Amino acid sequence: MALRKISDLKPAFSGDNVTEWQSPAGTRYRYERDRCAVGQEMGPGTETYDWHVLAKNDLTHAKRKVFELINLDEF
Repeated sequence: MALRKISDLKPAFSGDNVTEWQSPAGTRYRYERDRCAVGQEMGPGTETYDWHVLAKNDLTHAKRKVFELINLDEF
């Protein structure tokens, strides 16, 4: 099922410079503030990411990008 709104996206981990989310299908997404990018895990448990650079380096834009990636790639 697709996520209907961004508020449905809850962090699985949140630290000072890193926030991670997990999609309903199990893919992990990682925002790293230092990189100004959101990473989409390449395979389950690989901890290898395909990085997407953000236009603005903040959590709001990261969350929007993760929401977009989940709905485009998984549903």
